[in-house]
Amino acid sequence: MSSSLSRIRNSISDIDFRHYGWIIVAVGAIAQMIGSAIRMAFGIIIDPLVEEFSWDPKSIGIAYAIMSIVTAFSSPIAGYASTIIGARKTMYIGLLLFLIGMIWTALASSIIEFYISYGIIFGFAQSMFLVPVIPAVAVWFKTRLGLATGLIIGMWSLGPALVIQIMGIALDAVGWQTTFIASGIIGTLIMIIALQFFRNTPSDINLLPYGAEEVNQTNDSKNSKSNTFSINLQNVIYKTNAFWSLMNIHFLGCVGHAVILIGLVPLMTSKGISYTDSVFCLTLIMIVSMTTRFITPILGDGINPKIIMFLAFLGQGLLVIPWAFTDSKWMFYLVGILWSIPYGGEGTLFPIMNRKYYGFFPMDTTYGWQILAASLGMALGGFIPGLVFDVTGGYELAIWISAFFSCFGAVVILTLDTTKEVLSPSFDNLQ
Repeated sequence: MSSSLSRIRNSISDIDFRHYGWIIVAVGAIAQMIGSAIRMAFGIIIDPLVEEFSWDPKSIGIAYAIMSIVTAFSSPIAGYASTIIGARKTMYIGLLLFLIGMIWTALASSIIEFYISYGIIFGFAQSMFLVPVIPAVAVWFKTRLGLATGLIIGMWSLGPALVIQIMGIALDAVGWQTTFIASGIIGTLIMIIALQFFRNTPSDINLLPYGAEEVNQTNDSKNSKSNTFSINLQNVIYKTNAFWSLMNIHFLGCVGHAVILIGLVPLMTSKGISYTDSVFCLTLIMIVSMTTRFITPILGDGINPKIIMFLAFLGQGLLVIPWAFTDSKWMFYLVGILWSIPYGGEGTLFPIMNRKYYGFFPMDTTYGWQILAASLGMALGGFIPGLVFDVTGGYELAIWISAFFSCFGAVVILTLDTTKEVLSPSFDNLQ
């Protein structure tokens, strides 16, 4: 491992940041930052909704579950749309739905309307807005995919870390409705500007993918995003055990951390900790996890993503357990810092695993199916805290459920094929 780390360190100075692929990374990072922030900030609006409408936490949690389910089942559609009409147009569709969902959610006056606006509309927006990003970036990078992915997925932490704190302050100052409307408008304007610089593939501006001059340029035409190639390759991928195992793993990991992301603030407030201090703990998790979200794909690209993924899942499962026994604000913060390290690396390696297993290929559809599994996991995990509260009157059991799902995911990872070679040599003969 030390030699692998040395290779990673020594190669950093060779990166050419003048390549247009890094502009695509920047746009993708902004998209991830905006899209993920609103989703992961759901936990901070539970108490304001309970206070204003007297809705119970379980009913509110259903909206998050609906959103995750809609995102799940529309993710393969988003991946297919990205292949057919391009990532940029697909993201514009998602952006329009994002704006509608945010404004409608703020104006909702009934729980059913809240389910439609946040659950259904925003659920479609999530898939159309976020699913195309990673596959589009992967097309731009034959090498350095770990770094490119790390920069983008790192925004899954930076976005929520900033937005959760800002929204928490804004909720106290102007109310949750105004906060949602302002967030929707500002986020939309930022993305409209950013998408002006986005291009679907390097060939759109007569460029090669980053590193293509270093790794067998003769394969470029064969590995293009033609419909025939994509469909033939996808049919082969469906027949591999790795495809289905990675979906199961993504589902298990997302159940594990969704329970925490949705249930942590209510758990802390139920222990007598103030709402502001509870939100800060969630913000702290997002800030610390940003580091491992950035580093993990780079390590996985250069070392062994299977081992790193196993350690991340195991850590995410074991390190939540102390929360079930503490009432101290400072202990919540300490455990939050420790837990955020494996949590940040839990979901970041799937694009790297796809590349290791299937080579340089259009991963839109494959990644869309993995997001389906992840979103179903987020749906179940988001529903669990409210259900546990209704049954037990507290949230401690939800912590144990979170630990079980993450640790089970770690066990499944051990059954994966080796990542040292592409799974099937027949991929090279697809036309």
